[in-house]
Amino acid sequence: MRSIFFLALAACGGGPGGAGPTLLQNKGSDTMVNLMQRMSEAYTASHPDTVIAVTGGGSGTGIKSLIDGTTDLANSSRKMKEEEIALAKKNGKDPVETIIAFDGLAIYVNTANPVATLSFENLRCIFGADGACKKWSDLGVTLDCGGTDDIVKVGRQNNSGTYEYFHEEVLGKDGKFTNTMDQSGTQQVVDVVSTSTCAIGYGGMGYHNDKARFVCLAKTTGEPCVVPSLETVKAHEYPFSRPLQVYTNGKPTGASQVFLDWALSEAGQKIVLEAGFVPK
Repeated sequence: MRSIFFLALAACGGGPGGAGPTLLQNKGSDTMVNLMQRMSEAYTASHPDTVIAVTGGGSGTGIKSLIDGTTDLANSSRKMKEEEIALAKKNGKDPVETIIAFDGLAIYVNTANPVATLSFENLRCIFGADGACKKWSDLGVTLDCGGTDDIVKVGRQNNSGTYEYFHEEVLGKDGKFTNTMDQSGTQQVVDVVSTSTCAIGYGGMGYHNDKARFVCLAKTTGEPCVVPSLETVKAHEYPFSRPLQVYTNGKPTGASQVFLDWALSEAGQKIVLEAGFVPK
């Protein structure tokens, strides 16, 4: 990330002897970090008077940075909570949301795993603290991972918007997670699933590869299942569809407004598509 910042700074003629570019701090969602890095590179190529420093850390981190006044743009894969909005206003901030894309929160398994369909009930059984699904055979799936079929449960850290969204939608506000292998981002979740035949994890839909695939997901057991795709997320047919948003302090102005307008333009939305997400 440092290399992206300093290369852009050099291209703009910033630093000693130059007036320097406008710097935008962009922090937050690890689901969105690759998307925002791509956008930053494309945007600064055509707007050399602006540098965008992109860092992750989770949606909660981005929102806290907005509240503290240490970022211009806070990326979040979840909506701000009422208590976060109240704290922001107490600190003299006025969070304003701009949706720049949509995502299907995908359930990932190894391509060697034959499981065809899972429901939210199955996910609660796997990821809930009181869930009884410890082995793949508990779900009627025949799988051998070196003499065992124990389910390797891969999750996200609790400052992640993806973690919070999954928690609320699958386990409910009062539900608790079982022990999981918590990862800092969806890329890391997919990396684990790619190398572990018995693993299952969740994250943004833009990260699948030839070793990790999507599971067809049903809201209720017995209902038809849906796979996340451009068409199913845009039509809100996929049961785990969500917006990806950027928060600013007040209505975006200046360099922030120009960047967000560009992100919503044809050029910016093309990058959304290339990054594996769904254009607005």
